[in-house]
Amino acid sequence: ILDGFNLLLERRFDKVSIQTDSFEAVNIIQDGSSGNSNSTLIKRILQVLNMFKQWKIQHLPRENNSIVDSLAKSVRTKSLGLRLFEYPPLLI
Repeated sequence: ILDGFNLLLERRFDKVSIQTDSFEAVNIIQDGSSGNSNSTLIKRILQVLNMFKQWKIQHLPRENNSIVDSLAKSVRTKSLGLRLFEYPPLLI
């Protein structure tokens, strides 16, 4: 998540919407935004998020996001490197 944010900042995006299948990550980042986190990683993520004009994070179950699931599976089988999609692909 942090690497993705840094990439978006380099490309001068000012708004970010995060969708993840990790319910735990959503809760930790949301709890950290209220100042309740002792984690250095969460504090760094929140510092970077504050550089965006607007951000939101939401839980999206894996079964409801087949595109992201396919992308994640393809990374395990191929060496694709880091890629940024401005618009999500319709098919993998």
